[in-house]
Amino acid sequence: MTQRTIVFYDTEFTTWPGAMENDWSEPGQYREIVQIGAVRFNLDTLEEEDEFDILVKPVKNPVLSDFFISLTGITQKEVDEKGAAFPDAYRLFTSFIGEDKTCSYGGDSSVIRENLGWNGMPDGKDDFDCLDIGPWFKSEGKPFGVRDKTNSGHLAATLGAPINSIREHNALHDVRSIAAAYRFLVQKGVKDFF
Repeated sequence: MTQRTIVFYDTEFTTWPGAMENDWSEPGQYREIVQIGAVRFNLDTLEEEDEFDILVKPVKNPVLSDFFISLTGITQKEVDEKGAAFPDAYRLFTSFIGEDKTCSYGGDSSVIRENLGWNGMPDGKDDFDCLDIGPWFKSEGKPFGVRDKTNSGHLAATLGAPINSIREHNALHDVRSIAAAYRFLVQKGVKDFF
């Protein structure tokens, strides 16, 4: 019997004070990806099988805002020295995904499609699509404390699910938070999302 796996993923992208509230609508504001984090998660054993973590160099706004650096802990030096060009990072990410389906918490797929478009790569829904587990958490997790404003990086802590913390608003931490929260709810008897 083949085991079922899914790739949970999360992104961190350029931001400034008030950008989220204004939907990045101010002049010069773009949601350029700076980090992609992912885990391959076994839906039968409820365990992580593999991880992916890459920094990406933004082009439209190559200098990270102090707000972004404070929020994520990702420094300009790290991005300058270790960051990949988005097309290269995306190819590595899709290679990691392989044949698995992808799943995020919220609108990460639209952010990826925006970045694909800016880089002259296919950007249609069929070119990168994923499942959004956010509504499931907000309905099934409500009795356990999950609310509409609960972000991905805080899911595990909200539920009291064990997680080896890295740092909230770090894509790899946030995706591990999603996986830990998913495991917690399924082990509590909540109907499986998949």
